[in-house]
Amino acid sequence: MTKRSILDLVTPSALIDIDRLEKNITDMAVRAREGGVRLRPHVKTHKCIEIGKKQIDAGAQGITVSTLAEAAAFADAGFNDITYAVPLALDKFEGVKRISERTHLNVLVDHPNTVDPLGAFCKDVGFALDVLVKVDCGYPRCGIDPESPAAITLVKKIHESPNLNFKGILTHAGHSYNVTTVAEVKTIAKQEQDVMIRFAKTLIAESPDLSPEVVSIGSTPTARLADTFQEGITEIRPGNYAFFDYTQVALGSCKVTDCAFTVLSSVISTNPDRVVIDAGATALSKDKGPTHIEPNVGYGKIIQDYQEGYLDNGIIIDTLSQEHGKLISKGNSSFEYQHGEKIRIIPNHSCLTANLFAHYQVVKGDSIVDRWRVRCER
Repeated sequence: MTKRSILDLVTPSALIDIDRLEKNITDMAVRAREGGVRLRPHVKTHKCIEIGKKQIDAGAQGITVSTLAEAAAFADAGFNDITYAVPLALDKFEGVKRISERTHLNVLVDHPNTVDPLGAFCKDVGFALDVLVKVDCGYPRCGIDPESPAAITLVKKIHESPNLNFKGILTHAGHSYNVTTVAEVKTIAKQEQDVMIRFAKTLIAESPDLSPEVVSIGSTPTARLADTFQEGITEIRPGNYAFFDYTQVALGSCKVTDCAFTVLSSVISTNPDRVVIDAGATALSKDKGPTHIEPNVGYGKIIQDYQEGYLDNGIIIDTLSQEHGKLISKGNSSFEYQHGEKIRIIPNHSCLTANLFAHYQVVKGDSIVDRWRVRCER
């Protein structure tokens, strides 16, 4: 049977380069193993059972999810150790119970107001939960301040609840995306670990009963660029590394030739001052990308030579409508794209972009070798 080419695809299409994907998965697994930490990849990036299985086969020990829909889909596929890495909303308790009946599920809290109702719910329905405390390591989103007395109080409250088991502490260095140099990412990576190790020691000093079994850190930039994983860190939770994207390229986490996920689009209109493609906001997302590093980055990068990793930096994906993307020339660059031509784009944020598609076209070179479903629709 003749293999189909990506040029045969109806656009826009989501492409996964199988060779790059498998290399990215292997590289992070080796980095975790050599660093003496467990790897629990975040599957929100790809939401794909086939990719999750490749990560487990490469050495990952469990997975991380951001929604109960993700947890349910991966539990149904046989994944038996899942961390739901978003602090629990009160309306999620029933869903947590249903999923916990078919897999091991760790949940997160970052506030004492969650503990009493969660403990009471678990007691009423007759089951126990492993609980991780979310810690703020400098990224002001979720997480308790580990330097505050409230942090120890929260851990004690969980420990004293009969149906809750304090499993450990978890953080996410999301501020690693806000810096401009590899050196700055490395600094944040060290700070992330320092905060967690210091808090773990504080808990142990308070009581040996509060010793965290899990000390978990996350983010692809810090996992990729940390000089070392210090003793006391037990787990890393990168997600984007499976695909990478242009934000990771700009940060120095990867090279263009590491990017495994691209969007294939067609030129649908040409004019002297602009070109329009059929990849709009519903294919690329409206993530503005690393504008703090490259102000005129546009909504993704057009690839000029895929194998060599050359980008067409003279053309910007300037604006997105729902189904239209408008390209403009940067400086004196001229348009060389023809009506009907297919172009390949590295998105700014592959996690958001991948979530816009129902399937991935798996490719080797320019040949389509498989088709994988994106799971976990809300």
